[in-house]
Amino acid sequence: MTLYIAFQGGTHGHFLRYFLDKFSSLTPSLNVSPITNVGTYHKKINYSGKFEIYHPNEETRDLSLPHCVITVSKKDILHLQRTVYTRPQDMDLNLTKDYVIFKNTPKNFDEKSIEALYGIPVSENTKVPKFIVRDFIKLGFSDLDNHGYISENRRVTKQQFKNVYFLPVSSFWNEQQFFEQMKILDTKFDLQLSLDGEAKDVHHEFIGNIPQLNTADRCTKIISAIKNKEEMVIDNIDLIEEAYIYSWIETTHRNILAPFTNTFFKNTKEITEYIEWYPHFYHGINPTLPKER
Repeated sequence: MTLYIAFQGGTHGHFLRYFLDKFSSLTPSLNVSPITNVGTYHKKINYSGKFEIYHPNEETRDLSLPHCVITVSKKDILHLQRTVYTRPQDMDLNLTKDYVIFKNTPKNFDEKSIEALYGIPVSENTKVPKFIVRDFIKLGFSDLDNHGYISENRRVTKQQFKNVYFLPVSSFWNEQQFFEQMKILDTKFDLQLSLDGEAKDVHHEFIGNIPQLNTADRCTKIISAIKNKEEMVIDNIDLIEEAYIYSWIETTHRNILAPFTNTFFKNTKEITEYIEWYPHFYHGINPTLPKER
């Protein structure tokens, strides 16, 4: 029996295949690591074939076959977006400079969407201003119901699987939750997993390869400080977090547009003042926001 792992890019399907293949007693010994220089598990090694992976938006499989589908919820989007520009396809895209070059991204990735949305031709050598990339990412946060991850998750989970387990992607990011899920998966498909100390070491290494997990609550703290009008320094946040905070500003104050600048607010006091002093004669319905429900 082959277990098929269906997953969206960036939701750790490669790691899951490696983990199951390594720790199932039904497969040969696996002593080679597939870890790449950006911390993904994409290197090609000789897997047993007991566990097969695929992206359901690109390929199809017989839905009567055993499946593990990695699922995504709205609360996962911020973290996934923080890693999606580096981990999937091992892009390692540099989002820290004033201009972003999509040279190493797969064909038809975001530069095509940016080109279509903003009406400016974009090639693999175009220096796209940081404020445009931030705005583009912000749009996804502002309409989570139609976010690519959520739309695809909705489509996939509605398919008529005959023998499936839906595995939340968030469980990968917590040791206790991950091993609880592995026990359930083991029981359902009789994988004969050995979830001992070495398995925990492998998962610990996986966690260590995702540095964004160390600051997973940073945006929550910043937004809480804004709400409570507490002054807090905003330092070293990444472009995705900036986009998330921009989205919060615009969805909370629907008549306000966040500024189009490469620089970002230095502290929460600046954001509070920006909201309070935003000129009323500039107020207007933000055309990028979904209609209020």
